[in-house]
Amino acid sequence: MENLMVFDEKAKTRIGIICFIPIAAFFACFVYYLTLLVPLSEGHHQAAAVVGITSQNYDTMLVMLAAAATITAPIFIYCLVLLARFKHMNSADKLVWIVFLSVLAPVASALFWLFIIKRVPKYVPTHPDIA
Repeated sequence: MENLMVFDEKAKTRIGIICFIPIAAFFACFVYYLTLLVPLSEGHHQAAAVVGITSQNYDTMLVMLAAAATITAPIFIYCLVLLARFKHMNSADKLVWIVFLSVLAPVASALFWLFIIKRVPKYVPTHPDIA
């Protein structure tokens, strides 16, 4: 009997939410940094002012980026497991997606959902495991 994974609309939506979480986490870090630097845009800013603000808020930015990376790691693994189990993709396509996910995990997970998960049929033949 062939293994089939069911990708109904509910499952695709759930996976989509999961895949867009890393972008939201890193975007929150970016917005936080921009809010720190917005007061400098009102006049002539100096590089020393940017360095000073960055060094004063380094701990908070480090924690936020570490949290975003920690959130991204299991989602990256989840996308890799889904990708490895698909039978309908050839090895070359899988390799390209694995490299893309490895290099740009937060953005690539969202693109993985847009280009792969969103377009798969309701029933997808899968390997029983990733080995």
